[in-house]
Order: sequence, then C-alpha cells, then structure tokens
Amino acid sequence: QSICPTPYALGMVCARGERELPNWRTCQGSEELLGAYSSMMADTSLYIFNVLAHQRKVFGRVRLLSAADGCSDDTQPDLQAKRVPTSVMLAHALASSNGPWQDQQSQVQIYGGDVRNGVCEWWNQQRLPWPMPGWLDHRFVALDNTQDFVRQLYGTSQCQAGMLFDVVLVRQGLCFCDDPSKFSTSWPTEVHISSTQHNPACGAYFLDPQLIEGRPAYRKDQCLLQWSPSRVEWAVMDTAGGTWAFARGDVGHPTLARGPWAVWNGQEHANDVNFVCNLAQPDQAPPWQRPPNGRMCCCGIPGDTASLVGMLQRVASILETRHKDSFGLLHGAWTNGTKTEVEALHQQLEAAVSSYNSQCSGPHLASLLWRTAAKEYWLQCDGIVLFQPGSQADPYKLYAGLNYEAYFGPRR
Repeated sequence: QSICPTPYALGMVCARGERELPNWRTCQGSEELLGAYSSMMADTSLYIFNVLAHQRKVFGRVRLLSAADGCSDDTQPDLQAKRVPTSVMLAHALASSNGPWQDQQSQVQIYGGDVRNGVCEWWNQQRLPWPMPGWLDHRFVALDNTQDFVRQLYGTSQCQAGMLFDVVLVRQGLCFCDDPSKFSTSWPTEVHISSTQHNPACGAYFLDPQLIEGRPAYRKDQCLLQWSPSRVEWAVMDTAGGTWAFARGDVGHPTLARGPWAVWNGQEHANDVNFVCNLAQPDQAPPWQRPPNGRMCCCGIPGDTASLVGMLQRVASILETRHKDSFGLLHGAWTNGTKTEVEALHQQLEAAVSSYNSQCSGPHLASLLWRTAAKEYWLQCDGIVLFQPGSQADPYKLYAGLNYEAYFGPRR
C-alpha cells in the first residue's frame, strides 16, 4: 500500500510547530532554549530510541541526521535564522530529559544539515555554546536537499567514508506553506461565509472593485471582508463600526484563513471552528493555483512526483543497511491551499511513494502517513516514512491482524 494511517507513537513525532527564538545561541540552558517544545522533542527522542532499542545494543551508537535542519548562524537577518535548528533542540532534549538514552550505553551522534551551513571536515572540531554529556556529539553540515547527499557528505569529507545514518529526519520538510495567492493578479468574484450559528456576517460576498491594503476585499450589504496588515488578520468589518469576525494569519486570500475565526457573540469575540470562508465553488481551482512543480515545500523541493522521488532516493542513499530498524521521516506539517490545491499536492505525494517503491533497489520502502483523525483536509498528510518491512519502524506493523478496511476504508 502507498498510504498508512499514522500510528499513535509516530503521530507524536509528527507534531507541528517551530521554535522561534532570536539569538538562540545566547540562551543560558535547555529550559530556555526548548521552551514549550520540550515535550515535543522528548517524544521524538523517545520514539527514535524505542525503534532503535535492539540495534543500539549491537552497535553501541545512534546516529541521526536532521536535514532541512535550520541555519547554524543565528546572526543572519532573515526569519529562518531566528528559528532554533531541530538538531540543536534534539541535543538539548536528550541532555536534559529522562529516557533510555541516559543509560550512557550508546554514543549519540546528531548532525544538523542545512543549505546555508558552511562545509567543515569531520576531523575539525565543532562546539555548541553549551556543555553536552560525553555520550552526545553534535555537528552542523552543509546539505542542499536538491543535490546528491552522498557526494555532499562524503565527497567533501564532512562525514567519514562509509558512515551511514540510523535515522534521517526532515522535520516539516514536506510542509507546503508557500502561498501563491499573495502573487495573484486575479481573484474569485464571490466567496461564502457560513457557520452553524446564525450570524449577520454569513452569506455571499462579492469582489470589491478596489484592492484594500494591497489585497482583494469582498462586500455583503454593510459587511466588508478585508485584510488588516496592522493586525495581521482577515476581518469582517461592519461599515457602521465594529468587527463581526477575524482570523489571524498572513495569507493572501480569506479562503485560506485557517483561524479559527474569532466571532462576535454579542459580548466578546470567541473562537468558532464552524465559522468558515470558502470559495463559492470550492471544487473549482482558484485563479492563483499553480501546478505541483510550481509549489515548493519547506525542504526546498518542488511538489511534483519526480522531484519528490528524487528526495526519497537521496534520503535512502545514506540510511544504514546493516540493521533493519533504520528509517527516514519526511515530516508533512500542513499544506496551504484551497481544496483543489491541496488535493493536487496530495496526489503527487501518493504517486511519488508508489513510484519510489516500484523503482526501489534497496531495502527501504516508503509509505505516506495519513492523519485519519484530522477533519481539516490541509492537515491530513503527516509526511512520508522510509522503513524496512517488518522492522520496528514499519508503520503497518501496528495494524497486523486488524481488519484494515473496517477501520480505515479501502486500501490505496
């Protein structure tokens, strides 16, 4: 099968979110650096060590590469440099939390790969600003996800020849949060706002002839649906004064506002998950929709089948083959877009898994992870896992003996 419901334990690893912390290298310790992400990183560490429990006893080490890791230089002026690299968060989680790694029976080696990191040969010492346990090593490496991993890591002596990884983690790598609607020059002429509760803001809105704050606006009687840059939100304003509803988030069109919308209930604005703004014809492509190869995921790969297959092959090329439990996880996070946009990208992801598996000459197969509990179509894809069948990383292992169709519907 090309799709597997995300197992519960792996679902904890697929939690979403990035730690934004300017000048993160100046943090005093793990508590400050991890913040609210402490549990998420500990859950990720625990999953990895549970999967690798047998092999680490045999080999005496755990070796992990975090690709699309984040920039090692926190002095760069862009937003990405203000986010703590995944490899650094994992190192701090291992050093500061309780778990099987604290038995000190395994040497843990964590590598953080990003396209903006500098090349540093493996014999040259690197140090994080914080003291780490003797059983824990961390290094940054230069890694462009669009190019051959073997040549980059070994051809430039960033890693020792023949060294392979037990885990390759591409956290939020298959997140498609890019927003083509921001660059559109035409927009749908009509949108609909609906809710399960009666609200004067509900109904059909029609495109205003003039842009407001550089983005499209829509009107219905005395209601104006417009972008508010000062508050970074889409809002339904009453021309007589006041705001009926608003949804925070910098997206180019109100139908992409995921909210939840905060709706005026007569006393205050309260979140209402049933208050939504949709295209008048949601099954038709919006004017800004691009083909999948025109969308770019967070690890820098276009969303078409061929590009995704290439990424899977690059990850598989550096996975350890001397034991069965090595795995790769290309985390999905979320997919920005209307229903037709998201479905087009999901189809490419499924096709990429099928294509990779049909071409695969190595031991690792791929499966698309599907969050069956998610009602929102843009949150249903958890990513792609590379695993060896029958291993501890095999996502289907949990469902052995179950009536799969009864739980999840027909196999795909």
